[in-house]
Amino acid sequence: MSKRIFKLFIPLIALAMVLLPLLAACNSSGGGASAGVDSLVIYNWEDYIDGGDSEMGRNDIRDDFADYYYQVTGRKLNVTYTTFDTNETMLTKVLKGDAKVDLICPSEYAIEKLLTAGLLQNQKALYSFLKPQLDEYGLSLDYMSSVGLGDGAIEPDIMQVIKSQFGAIQSGSSTHDMTEYMVPYMWGTLGILYNKSVISEEDLQTYGWGVLWNEQHSNLLENKILMKDSVRDTYAAALFYMYEYGKLPQKYSDISSAQDVINITDDEMLEAAEAILTEQREHISGYEVDFGKDDMLNEVVYADFAWSGDALWAIEESYDEQTDDYFLGYYCPTGENPMTHRQRFSNIWYDGWVIPNTVKNPLAAMLFIDYMCRPQNAIRNSIEIGYTCAVAKDRLSSAEDVLSYIEEQEYDVDEYFDDIGRYPTIDSSLGVMRDFGPRNDALVNMWQRAKAGSAVNLSLLIIIAVIVAVIVIALSAYFIAQALKLRPRKL
Repeated sequence: MSKRIFKLFIPLIALAMVLLPLLAACNSSGGGASAGVDSLVIYNWEDYIDGGDSEMGRNDIRDDFADYYYQVTGRKLNVTYTTFDTNETMLTKVLKGDAKVDLICPSEYAIEKLLTAGLLQNQKALYSFLKPQLDEYGLSLDYMSSVGLGDGAIEPDIMQVIKSQFGAIQSGSSTHDMTEYMVPYMWGTLGILYNKSVISEEDLQTYGWGVLWNEQHSNLLENKILMKDSVRDTYAAALFYMYEYGKLPQKYSDISSAQDVINITDDEMLEAAEAILTEQREHISGYEVDFGKDDMLNEVVYADFAWSGDALWAIEESYDEQTDDYFLGYYCPTGENPMTHRQRFSNIWYDGWVIPNTVKNPLAAMLFIDYMCRPQNAIRNSIEIGYTCAVAKDRLSSAEDVLSYIEEQEYDVDEYFDDIGRYPTIDSSLGVMRDFGPRNDALVNMWQRAKAGSAVNLSLLIIIAVIVAVIVIALSAYFIAQALKLRPRKL
């Protein structure tokens, strides 16, 4: 090919390079529009939604939502569902930009961190942006609490707590109200899942959080305790234990509320917590995130530091037909310790739906949140996973379809709503976790040291020393023997 012809091809090649992406985009857009298929990517906790039951004829609630989406928009929806095991796992991926999702369901302190980092959509503003499209479909988002229509379907007391703690979050030069960025999904407490044949109610009332340190010196309980492999939750347990037993640093002797105790992270408190957690290692079996329920049911261990929903689920699975009773129980330490005469505190947490800046389908994200907040769907999720839905108890107890569903699942309606494990009293004995900000790294480092154990087992050191000595002697003998073989013989 001559240089002249080649030069003529250069503009054509350049033009093609410009047009090809545009043509591809048009072709892709046209195909998607004609097919009418949208997508929604959800990032949620494991075992945290009603996955359906084919034997009972109950669909996966995500499939039900896809059907609903098709009915109201005329477009099919593919729902992609991925999970995380702790807030810290989720935060690592989202903060690094590795999670391209439309919806996330973190806990309140993790939402605060994401909001401070400027990674979340304001749902109230998003609602205004989508209002023409919602009107076109004849839709409203009356069940959501974040769109400026009051509390939606959410329990007002929950909204009040979140507003009081997270109503003025600083992000750069701006101040944000978390209630415009999240809609509560589930809530609960931290406490102790226990085996009734090993731990009595009297033990729990007497020793409180000390049960997780085997303060009652039970031979059956020793090394049969599980803690959460979650830095924030286990740190909270250490703080509550120290407060209850008068082991906090002296300068915190005037603290009188759970909210104050749970969010202290200075060096002195971290040092005290590390000592307490390191000491605890001598009494526990180990750390877990999700297998604790099964170990409790199989009686591999007898006490588990648990989230209330996991505990309630395990209790229901622990029914014994021979005794006509449940062999597991749940205790959230509050009230006064009769030995130390000190107040007991615990954590109350709220998980909620947030929409990250990576959202590709904001309409589907908003509709999904609203769909999850409808009383019938909320009770389905709540009963399936064991956790307490954030929809107002009054709304649930006054909806006939909700009451019928509760009875179908073989619950007594009055007992269901009166269960203090499911619906605890929200007061100053329950504290809410906040984002620790720059202090979080110091907390994580402390936690890693505490898990590893600062004290080295002397017996283990002796064994290692003996093994090393044997190896050294054997190697020395080998090399001496080789040297003797190579030594010249005298004639």
